[in-house]
Amino acid sequence: MEIIRLESYNVPLDRPANYYLIKNSDYTIFIDSGASKDSLAKYINQVNYILITHGHWDHVYGITGIKNKKICMNPDTYKQLIQGNFKYSAMRIAEIFGYDEKSVKINDQIKLIVDQTINYYDDVMNALGSNEYIPIDECEPIKQNIIKYIKCPGHSDDHLCYFISNHFFAGDNILPGGGLTLLDFLKYQESMIKVLSLNDWDYIHPGHGPDITRNEAQQWLTDIIAGKEKKMLQLSSLVNKDWVRINELLPKLYPDLYGPILYIAARSIIGYLNSLESMKIIEIDKNNKPWRVRKII
Repeated sequence: MEIIRLESYNVPLDRPANYYLIKNSDYTIFIDSGASKDSLAKYINQVNYILITHGHWDHVYGITGIKNKKICMNPDTYKQLIQGNFKYSAMRIAEIFGYDEKSVKINDQIKLIVDQTINYYDDVMNALGSNEYIPIDECEPIKQNIIKYIKCPGHSDDHLCYFISNHFFAGDNILPGGGLTLLDFLKYQESMIKVLSLNDWDYIHPGHGPDITRNEAQQWLTDIIAGKEKKMLQLSSLVNKDWVRINELLPKLYPDLYGPILYIAARSIIGYLNSLESMKIIEIDKNNKPWRVRKII
């Protein structure tokens, strides 16, 4: 078996997105499709299947440059892409922070990123109609047990992790050399415990950053979870029993950030707040724009 790590870049990524070409005696497969329209062009004539880890645009945008190919994904991913959930999640971030079409109430750079992201998802929705969608359990490499998968929610609620022999394709759950945003911190911890309980993998191929070993991944996870616990505690300490707007918390938790990093921080704080709410530590007024939060313990 041959595994080739490829990189692609598109605005507003802070670093390239990985996608993988896997060749064995039975099939030639991509895991994820890259972040640019031409990501797959050089190899596409020899590829049998494209397997998607999750529906974020930088992992699916490569399908916009192909037609009539077999694309396997979690049915939840397909549903969210077709219904525009990922697209609207980008808009939702802007709305949460008080942005609307008539007035810019958040950082202009975040608005530009949100607008660009919405365009990407429109292109992906169109591309799905030009290719063959296959639910992951009906994908031949999965049915033949060439590739295994487990559900790994946390970074996104549709996330799948793939295993081929002793190789683990982590998508955006493990990102060496950087951090990650989480939709739900508690679900992420559960997913990573599940992954680490599997003893038959030794090498990790992430959605961004270099390939690493199991031991390196365990250390990265230890550090990243400790860092996120610290941020959640810091955020909790900024909230009291009086309502406070989320756009006032952002610069306190993440001072001196701008551009794509500020957008990532905005996504992160939403994930932290949702986790604190599920732990019944805070209450979120999601009807207010921007969101308001207050402590309830």
